[in-house]
Amino acid sequence: MTGIDTPDERRSAAERIGPYRILSRLGAGGMGEVFLAIDERLDRRVALKRIRPTGEPTPDRRERFRREARLAARLNHPAIVQIYDVLTDGDAEILVFEYVEGATLRRLVDLAPLSPERVAALGRDIAEGLAEAHRQGIVHRDLKSENVLVTAAGRAKVADFGVAKGQLEGDDLTATGMVVGTTRAMSPEQARGEPADFRSDLFSLGVLLYEALGGRSPFAGGNQLSTLQRVLHDDPKPLTLAVPAVPQGFSDLVHRLLAKEPHLRPRSATEVAAALAAWADDPTSTDEQPTWIESPQGRTAAAIPPTEAKISSASGGRLLPRHLVAALAVLLALGGGVAIYLAVQAPPPPLEVAVLAPEIGPTGAGRAEVDLLAAAVRDAALRQLGELTGVAPKAPEEVDAVRGPASTVARAVAASELIASRLDCRAASCRLTLRRIRGADGALLGSESLDVPIDDLALASHAVASQVARVFADRKPRPGSPELGASSADLAELLQLRREIEAPAGPALDGALLRAAALRARAPRFVDAYLLEADAERIAFLRSRERHHLDAAYVRLKEARAIAPESPESFRFEVLVALAGGEPARAAQALDGFLARSPGDPRGLEYGALVANAQGKPREALAKLRAAAHDYPSPQRLRNLAMLEAAQGEIEAAREHLDQVIREVPDDPQGLSTLAGLELASGDPARAEALYARIVRSEPRLVPLTNLGLARMLLGRHQEAAVSFEQAAALAPANPLVTLNLADAWELLGRHREATDKYAEVVAAISGDASATDPQYRSALAQALAHLGRGPEAVEAIQEALRLAPKDSQVAYEAALVYALLGEESSALTNARRALALGYEPRWFGFPWFTALRARPDFRALLGSRAGAS
Repeated sequence: MTGIDTPDERRSAAERIGPYRILSRLGAGGMGEVFLAIDERLDRRVALKRIRPTGEPTPDRRERFRREARLAARLNHPAIVQIYDVLTDGDAEILVFEYVEGATLRRLVDLAPLSPERVAALGRDIAEGLAEAHRQGIVHRDLKSENVLVTAAGRAKVADFGVAKGQLEGDDLTATGMVVGTTRAMSPEQARGEPADFRSDLFSLGVLLYEALGGRSPFAGGNQLSTLQRVLHDDPKPLTLAVPAVPQGFSDLVHRLLAKEPHLRPRSATEVAAALAAWADDPTSTDEQPTWIESPQGRTAAAIPPTEAKISSASGGRLLPRHLVAALAVLLALGGGVAIYLAVQAPPPPLEVAVLAPEIGPTGAGRAEVDLLAAAVRDAALRQLGELTGVAPKAPEEVDAVRGPASTVARAVAASELIASRLDCRAASCRLTLRRIRGADGALLGSESLDVPIDDLALASHAVASQVARVFADRKPRPGSPELGASSADLAELLQLRREIEAPAGPALDGALLRAAALRARAPRFVDAYLLEADAERIAFLRSRERHHLDAAYVRLKEARAIAPESPESFRFEVLVALAGGEPARAAQALDGFLARSPGDPRGLEYGALVANAQGKPREALAKLRAAAHDYPSPQRLRNLAMLEAAQGEIEAAREHLDQVIREVPDDPQGLSTLAGLELASGDPARAEALYARIVRSEPRLVPLTNLGLARMLLGRHQEAAVSFEQAAALAPANPLVTLNLADAWELLGRHREATDKYAEVVAAISGDASATDPQYRSALAQALAHLGRGPEAVEAIQEALRLAPKDSQVAYEAALVYALLGEESSALTNARRALALGYEPRWFGFPWFTALRARPDFRALLGSRAGAS
């Protein structure tokens, strides 16, 4: 017996429908299927919806279909998906409509509720589109978040007018009494099967806005019947109770839209659009903006921020996590009539790939030129992976933190696959072997070998890119991937500059910026040169706070985008630049561009968390990071999550996640350092000391040495603390913050003359450095002046620090210290109270400098209440 194919089943992507050449089949549903096609007459991509007939395709039915198509095609507005054409294909009807890239609003909300500012902007677009439809006499009748597409530019487009009613044509195309719409989003009059006018769309818009802000429909029940009952009879909980961050006026507008009686709703979509525009342009929020944990809350711990304990935003320090926007969102009509839906083909989970540092064989070991070639090989592999769809390369520093075989690395960094390479070298060339390995079991998935020249990095990079493309042949390149655009000398300079710029305690950036600009001028098509220079400008801004660095970074990113408009990297870097400059709205816009070009990228959630945090939305930030750590667990994501949990007072959750990091990667220096910082700030100083001692034994760096000294000071072991600070001072003898720590330790040991000399060194160093203007340096200056008895100058310096950082618990604590040293107990108590309210631990007030303050009953009571609360 043999089967007989139907015409539908025989259709292939190579066929045509009328003047449209089909490129691929995008999806199908109960009533039809959708194809991606090209209109060769106009050279544009379109989406074709082929509607399967539900009955005999009579002339009357076809005329009805065409009339509905004309109705929808009448709508021509930037916030409405456009119908282009209608034609017949055998017994089926074909709609041709605008092909749009983006993600549905439903998908965005599923990740996390959106900020009021962003919801207002999107809602304004939707209301304006509805206003245009209503002016044309068209009612949508199935408005919901699934039928709103958010484009790559962050604008909203309304789709699916398939159940719309054409009032001007005098024909209700749906049977009387039929319930039309989606239960959770329909108006009460729709739920009763009554005629629906434009005010029904306004009710559905209210539901949509409530969902976007609160994460779920205000009427959602356990089933369709219970949902309909709630639509008819229940008043939703006020948004300000469900989402406290929503301004009262915004909440009031949403609840007017949700009025059961149509005449109580706003008078028009135009009125709603105007109100939403006001919120989008001038949002308000009651949330205070939190900060990431930057350092232990030690006495001068923040003076040397432990970069291991930060969420890294350095360019080469790439945050690698997943996200929210679906790949291509295609308009898919799958209902009766002219139903236009957004068929979002959610991308499969991204393939996270760890690129191991190349292994160098014995004949190449110790040769500087081979080391440079190895760096170029890894850089090229990372660059090529970044140009493949559905692939997310892991950050090299995250991979390098794990020691052991490939399977151990894959498990520790949550990589699905790895790239391992080896260079076996002769005098002028090396045999490069590159292998694609499955992370779960170490199985070899592909392998390539070829000879590469040692002295031609550009040629070697091209060869590596070709190798990676071959072993990942199942992954298509992104459209518009740029050529390398660099010579061997250009590549060598880029790699060297990257090392210098990304060094944790790198030199002044003036020289690096000049060299980066010269590299860009020599290689104007080398996109990585623009990105590197932009990140160098970002770092320079963070060090100097001079705005021109920020402006220069934006210019470089704009130029990079002109060369490679479809590359997500310029948008990713812009997120970091905007966050550095305190511009969360611009960061959110850049994030939208990044996600539109790299849908499903794991970095999206963590960048989204950074943006939410900058917008003063700590709970949203925490939700995003928890989603990232849950979906794509890795030491870096767990560390970042723990830091934000600690910043929001969830110390036990933070400790649990950091312990998980240490269990998975026992020697992870960043995990050890972050956990040690948490214990120093909010936990057990004895455990902090043990962890920092373990880190220092492995690698005696400045930050762990300093924090080891602080832990020992808290434990009253001042002689050992002084030894740690002396070792730190040997690494950074000119650093006044290190000098201040050492002076404090000597003062506690009774070495007063030596301590006085050190305090004087601190004053001289900071007073002589015009760039030492941030709150940490002003506070350190104030402390040194107070120890020297120079009261008026100390007060002036600490007041400046308080003005620069009014909500910084560290500065508040140090202000209390300064006033305690000066004998001004009232001011000391005021600042101590502020520090404790901001989360400072009571034990930091146990030092002898606070003896007089601790003698006060009111201060003892304050310390006791805070200790009990913690």
